[in-house]
Amino acid sequence: MEKTINQQLSEFIVGLRYEDIPKEVLSHLKDVMLDGYGCALFGSTTPWMKMYRQVLCRMSDRKEATIWGTDLKTSVIPAMMINGAAINSFELDDTHTDGIIHVSTGVLGCVTSFAELIEHVSGREFLTAAALAFEISCRVAAPVGMEIAHKGFNNTGTCCPFGSTAAVSKLLGLDTEQTKNAMGIAGNWAGGLQAVQFTSMAKRIVPSRSSAGAIIGGLLAREGFTGIEDVFENEFGGFYHCFSDHIYDKERICGQLGERWELMGIGLKFYSTCRSKHTTIDALRNFMQENPDVKADDIEKITVRTTSITEKYALSNQEIKSIVAAQLSHPYVCAVTLLEGTAFIDQFTEEKIKDPRILEFMKKVEVIADEEIENLPRELRYTVKLDVRLRDGRVFHLRQEFPKGHPKNPFTKEELFWKFKQLAGRAFEDEAKLNKIIEGVQNLEELGNISELIKLLSKESY
Repeated sequence: MEKTINQQLSEFIVGLRYEDIPKEVLSHLKDVMLDGYGCALFGSTTPWMKMYRQVLCRMSDRKEATIWGTDLKTSVIPAMMINGAAINSFELDDTHTDGIIHVSTGVLGCVTSFAELIEHVSGREFLTAAALAFEISCRVAAPVGMEIAHKGFNNTGTCCPFGSTAAVSKLLGLDTEQTKNAMGIAGNWAGGLQAVQFTSMAKRIVPSRSSAGAIIGGLLAREGFTGIEDVFENEFGGFYHCFSDHIYDKERICGQLGERWELMGIGLKFYSTCRSKHTTIDALRNFMQENPDVKADDIEKITVRTTSITEKYALSNQEIKSIVAAQLSHPYVCAVTLLEGTAFIDQFTEEKIKDPRILEFMKKVEVIADEEIENLPRELRYTVKLDVRLRDGRVFHLRQEFPKGHPKNPFTKEELFWKFKQLAGRAFEDEAKLNKIIEGVQNLEELGNISELIKLLSKESY
């Protein structure tokens, strides 16, 4: 009898050792994790995260896990929800291209907070659990990213509970049967709605919430509690039946486990917007650099051709009623890039989204779903074609395929550290502390206890 997806993944989770993970995978993983911690520390300073933190901390007086960027602790599930949400709090977090998931916000809060709860977790044990969290999330999501998004579900909240469960199961030392049950329990937490994207603060908190099921599922499975054995392929209510009309590629999910690493497809963000806008930003910045004589006021019209799912995010100037709406709006992103030269954190403020010059410029931008781009291979789904028409009649045709930070257009170490310091520096002014966090993450395998790093993520002295 053919093994279920759950069986194959669970066997891999239980069997993986630190020594089995290739060096290049560990290097990329540590870069992604450092980026995630930087995003979270910046997120801890935002007003919506302060509200979220205040509400969740009222629910428990237990001190099990650190809330990053603060001197606070709370029980492990609220802590991991707060930390994970902080990563996603300003559209700065990583993206897996095919799965359309922001992996760190889905799993890093969970695996870090749970490791802190356990207390005695070495850097190597932590890296092994984290590798599983990121890898399983990407494998579950990769074959169905576009299908999940088009059906209106939040990809990260839908897929990442399985990755978080892999990490929790590994840290608990569960056997294959227990891990399989944990996965079958946690699958019930999968979910989240795409409609949350456009105007609400709730967009920030959806992706990490689902991983509460990972902690509950792991602890229950350790006690002998059972879950859905064929949670992925069950014809009535299984994961892929519900979220993708039973469309998935089993080989992409389970093939070459330990040999092909799906997490290597995770890219980082250079701009503070929805990932699908980044190729447009790159193309416009390159255009302005190559044509210094052209000023923003010289532009009559910009036509952006992209995928149909990205076209749905083309919010007009009348729809920019919140910072998150601006970060998801192609016209706003085009306007602010041409007027200010970039689209990073300072371009998304309450003042900026009301700026008459930006709102007026947005009227020049048209976004069109392009059939050619729609039919490209999924690894090329960020491709955009732009026509920039000037008032003097000249038209420039631009094309960009891989955004800055994509694995095929990666950050340098200098760019990674610059971004981390720009973000984490909003929480901690002490550059020596920031350098210690960088050093701690880049050399995680040398830590005797992960608590050494977690202490650096808090406002405690070091």
